[in-house]
Amino acid sequence: MRQPLLVCPIALDLAWNDPEANLAAMERAVDERLRESKARPEEHLFLFPELTLTGFVTKDPPAFGFDAPEIRRVCALASSRKVAVAFGFPEVNAKGKPFNALALFGPDGKLVGRYRKMHLFTWGKNAESAGYSAGHGAVVFPYRGWKLGLAVCFDIRFPPLFHRYAKEGVDLLLVSSCWIGGPHKSYQYRTITSAHAILTQSFLAAVNRAGKDPFFEYDGAEYVFSPYGEQVAGGRLDPAELEGARKLVVRPSDRESYPLA
Repeated sequence: MRQPLLVCPIALDLAWNDPEANLAAMERAVDERLRESKARPEEHLFLFPELTLTGFVTKDPPAFGFDAPEIRRVCALASSRKVAVAFGFPEVNAKGKPFNALALFGPDGKLVGRYRKMHLFTWGKNAESAGYSAGHGAVVFPYRGWKLGLAVCFDIRFPPLFHRYAKEGVDLLLVSSCWIGGPHKSYQYRTITSAHAILTQSFLAAVNRAGKDPFFEYDGAEYVFSPYGEQVAGGRLDPAELEGARKLVVRPSDRESYPLA
């Protein structure tokens, strides 16, 4: 049974390569939202931008294991406030360059699910693909009776990943981003993420960082879309919307491939 869930995207203006400042900003943001909310703490799921600890550092990024003090501090944030926290960080990779990881910790401070970004951004002077290793697969896991899937920023341009999530019957997709600014970029981000909600027949929460770093500017977008592609007021998910949207049965009609006839 799906338990009450209130999704809260938070578009922080991340400090460049300064985990301490970003951790403090995470704590302030969670506390502020909780003071404003009438919901129980454990109903909240806070979603922070891609690479929350460092910002979009692509040249010689630091790397953190799950036993690092910075990661343990996020665990403590989740457990002390009794909330779920999804955040991004460069994850240690014993075989080479770090992964661009997105992790969700539950109200008990324990890891619920972790995803490693599969599609690395290749544009710019310091390409992400030069500083990180790509992940190798999607992740699906349960949380409070909901089936969740994760994606990071540039991943949204690759529909097969979301087709797989749809086939797995995911109820909620979390997309964490440092989606750079420029002509048409905000429109693209909103349109693509809302379309994925419609096409996967799931809820989708997306957050883009705010402010700017030494290289790029960002729009600070915060979205929670229903399976109809409409914004969800207040971020509270209604299971009845899932059931309503899924009366149009789509997935059995999908195919593994679409050859040219």
